[in-house]
Amino acid sequence: MQRPHLESSGGHRGPRAEYALEQKARKACINCRRQKMKCVVEDNDVCRRCRRAGLPCIFVPRANAATLPNSVLLGPQEDDFKGDVLRRLQIIEERLGLSDAFGGSHGAPADEDLSPDFSSLGALWDAVVVLRRTAPSSVPASIWRKSTVKELWLSFHDRMPGLHFMPRKQTFSAPQPILVASILFCSSVRGPRDVAELAPHYFTVVCNAIAQLSIPGSEVGATPEDTEEWAFQTVLAIVLAGLLTEAIVRETGIWISIAYRLILEHCPAHIDDTSREWRKLFSGVQIIDLEHASLHLSCPVIPIEAPLPGLQTSNRDQLYRLSRMMHTGLTHFTGRGLPTIWSYFTGQLPIPIPTAGGGLTSNFTAVDAAVIRDWARQLDEWLVEFTQNSEGSEEDVKLVFRQYVLHRLVVLSIYHPARGCDLWSNNITPKDQHELLLSARATLKLHSHDDSIWSNWDQVMITWAALIVIQGIEGGAGDPEDLNNIRVHLQMLKQLTGPHPGLCDKLVARLEGSLANIHTPGSADLQNAFENADPAMNPPLDQSWQIFDQSSLQYLMYSDWMA
Repeated sequence: MQRPHLESSGGHRGPRAEYALEQKARKACINCRRQKMKCVVEDNDVCRRCRRAGLPCIFVPRANAATLPNSVLLGPQEDDFKGDVLRRLQIIEERLGLSDAFGGSHGAPADEDLSPDFSSLGALWDAVVVLRRTAPSSVPASIWRKSTVKELWLSFHDRMPGLHFMPRKQTFSAPQPILVASILFCSSVRGPRDVAELAPHYFTVVCNAIAQLSIPGSEVGATPEDTEEWAFQTVLAIVLAGLLTEAIVRETGIWISIAYRLILEHCPAHIDDTSREWRKLFSGVQIIDLEHASLHLSCPVIPIEAPLPGLQTSNRDQLYRLSRMMHTGLTHFTGRGLPTIWSYFTGQLPIPIPTAGGGLTSNFTAVDAAVIRDWARQLDEWLVEFTQNSEGSEEDVKLVFRQYVLHRLVVLSIYHPARGCDLWSNNITPKDQHELLLSARATLKLHSHDDSIWSNWDQVMITWAALIVIQGIEGGAGDPEDLNNIRVHLQMLKQLTGPHPGLCDKLVARLEGSLANIHTPGSADLQNAFENADPAMNPPLDQSWQIFDQSSLQYLMYSDWMA
């Protein structure tokens, strides 16, 4: 029997040819084919077996079918089928990097590329193309809209306060992908709520970009001809992202190690006025390393002394002196499994073990006490040297005092987590109680005198101070202004925009939980409680037993802090 003769697609087919073609194309539906059963099609284009079973009847053309009849495409499953195909196609295009080649800004207007508003930022778009091509497929296409990217890029310096280790604003005419990712993340976190919702997606992009530095042959890790500029921007990007992720992101420590390695490999041997500010950038990496280590009581990664001549600085440098004393003190207490400040916020504190005589826990020795006293002495001397003998502006003096207050609380908090974070533990003496509470109260007042507080570490330490002050109130050693200062800090945390849930949500929940469980008498009752407290809580003028110099907290314009 001869097969029906089929002419070319442009010719005419007879009824028998059309019938044969349709039967050949829709040989069987999916369900019948799976069961290897004969498919009997009824008048309504549904086979008998699928109709009886109540299943959707979908015909699939054979591999050698000459064409696909309309009846295969037209049906109740058309929209689902097309949608599934488009989703699969988008994933394939993103994996292959073809979406942009086909005009593919999914979710972005096609005329954005032609707009003159974006033509002046050509280098920025080159970096964005690399980030988009290498980003995970889970990242929504809406974050790549040019209007959004431009707004976040241009508003970065307005939203992010200046870096105290690098006060001069840095500008880049040819930004590298990792720096662009970091700036988009930081600017979205600090932006209004509509862009803050995009911050988690930009964070994913940042993490992915930094991770690709460890992948051989990755596009993000590929170095251009100007390797020094690329490395400087990459390290700066890691520092910026780290300032807004330390505490909640433990991998920040790994990022710091990557940044340090890049500095060692790409910092030039000779630095002059035309070079990037490598020395200040190295100080920034040191600072974030020490802040991260203080929260997790981990060993600092960055050495005290810069290994390269171009990174070395005078022993009289303010940040060098602060980094040196913090590095020495933290290194002494790491590697011993001691509870940390951050463990109090995560609820991972161990149950304190009581010791005979009510002294310190057995984890600490007389050598530890000597290290802490020497640490405190150096910090007091650092404050005096860089304030009373400083010719800096009022902002510089304010910055020095803020660093002193925060680092002072770090020193006094070495023992506190090991005591179960209990200010009234049997393992703490009244003198230690008084000094810790005094320092926490001064830290809590930072918001009233300093509006430049913004990094994760600052917010965690002030919240830590607020929790200590709350315990002081519970024990009858409160101050009339304590509750007001706590509420000011709480309000500051709530006003900060950012992705939810984030660090501020965790801090707010912890603080509100502690406030909800205490008795909050009026100011007069607090004043009476403070005046009638144990005399040990109000020692005489001879305070030689204290670890820190009492007069340090009464310096200059901050003399009203202890009033």
